[in-house]
Amino acid sequence: MKHSIRRLALATAAALACQAAAAAPFQAIRHDAFAQSCQALWGKNAVRSHWVKDDGQGGLAYAPLNGNGDRIMDFSSAGYMGGGVALPAAPVKATVKPSGNAASDLANIQAAIAKVAALPAVNGVRGAVLLAPGAFLLESPIQLANDGVVLRGSGSGAGGTVLKAQGAGHAMLSLGGASASLTPVGSAAAIADGYLPSGASVIHVADASGFKPGDAVMIRRRASAEWIHFMDMDQLVRDGKPQTWINAGNNNEYWLRAVAAVDGKSLTLNAPLSDSFDSGYLGPNSASVQKYQANGIASQIGAEHLALEGQPRGSGTDYAVANLDNLADGWLSDIQAHNFTGGVVVGKQGRRLTLEKVALSHDHNNVDCSGAKEFEFSIAGSQVLVDRSASTGSKKSFYYATQAQAGGPNVLLNFTGRAEACGNIEPHQRWATGLLVDNADISGAIALGNRGADGSGHGWSMGWGVAWNSKADQLAIAAPPGATNWAIGSSGALTPNVPDAQGVPVPPKLGAVDSANVRVGPDSLYLMQLCQRLGPQAVKNIGY
Repeated sequence: MKHSIRRLALATAAALACQAAAAAPFQAIRHDAFAQSCQALWGKNAVRSHWVKDDGQGGLAYAPLNGNGDRIMDFSSAGYMGGGVALPAAPVKATVKPSGNAASDLANIQAAIAKVAALPAVNGVRGAVLLAPGAFLLESPIQLANDGVVLRGSGSGAGGTVLKAQGAGHAMLSLGGASASLTPVGSAAAIADGYLPSGASVIHVADASGFKPGDAVMIRRRASAEWIHFMDMDQLVRDGKPQTWINAGNNNEYWLRAVAAVDGKSLTLNAPLSDSFDSGYLGPNSASVQKYQANGIASQIGAEHLALEGQPRGSGTDYAVANLDNLADGWLSDIQAHNFTGGVVVGKQGRRLTLEKVALSHDHNNVDCSGAKEFEFSIAGSQVLVDRSASTGSKKSFYYATQAQAGGPNVLLNFTGRAEACGNIEPHQRWATGLLVDNADISGAIALGNRGADGSGHGWSMGWGVAWNSKADQLAIAAPPGATNWAIGSSGALTPNVPDAQGVPVPPKLGAVDSANVRVGPDSLYLMQLCQRLGPQAVKNIGY
């Protein structure tokens, strides 16, 4: 009975919010010169969304989803250094020429990386290893594990640098520390808010005396049996066997933030949280904030201006493009990768990363749409910006997928996807939150919803996600219990059902759809939010 009452209350609150749209107060940000100078980013689209509007002073205003204050979050802290910072132009400190021998090529590259890693850092950057034009043969990944070292090719096109995969299957590039840990510092403080809305950046604790501006903090949200039941995720069955979505007590949903300000018992975070915290379902002491020390997390590492060559899928040897884990403030830029079974993988400890102009292409092959799809971009980390990237020619793939309990903001901006048969932008499993798909143009589906018993019980794979001014064959946009996903200014056949999802226990409801098939202003939500927060120079810094 309690669950039925709760559902009715949430549905009623959402309906009232929609009916009173014109009168509802909007949450707004910056009303200063930054806002005024961002006007051009509204573009030529006269239509405005109900959910994100011009506040009349050049700023953005957000309509609440319900009486709890949940709203579309500010995604602008996704990307290198928290967004809006240009990638560094590392000076060349070592040059390597191809040898024509796989063992020698890798050894020569790693020796040059070690040489640069021993140099002093300037603003966190030690220097670049430049790979001369030509083909380098790789039987193992190039390891970039030392702070401040950049691997730079001589171009990703004709006459540039090519890394050719050889031998047994492996990734071509590995960026980040070999191992990492997050060590708690002091005692965890319980979050005192009875309800903390999605998109919030201010939290309250019983005693804030142990925190100060600049502290690195981890905010945890523990799953409870009551919340899992509310989400209908204790009913997943596959082949007659119960499937586990998230175990009760699991606290792997977390966000790494810094304290920006302390005021009494309130802590202001440097970036908002992508999920809501409802103590009525999560239980007492289910959410906490804890100072921590990061160990083994590398930073200021990048790979750029490279072509990579693998083998077609189904050839018998599977190669991957790159793994980025245990890495903060890193990047891939101008990477052309051809014929790789696996794409770019960002692990759980990958954060504040920019993957720009990464194009994955595939020759035609005989792999059909049955069975598991491959990942072109697989994101388990947070504050990851995938920008002006593409996937073409694959028979079956997830163009882009978040992984289990990946906490946003994560952003896919200006992405192009063309699969020969089946390709989706599709969060993969177990309640990732806070994904912005901004100006994507793909064949296949943008699917923000419930995967049911697929896999081992992937269930609700995305909450608080937004498809903004995007185009797909299908928009599979569903509203999880107590939350929603948005499709705004986007085009495609609307459905609440994720393609081919099996064993969904309760038919999902369509998410929040606004301005279907008609683009809205601003042209890009991410770029406008970035401009609002940091000014127009931040937008220029990332190449717009």
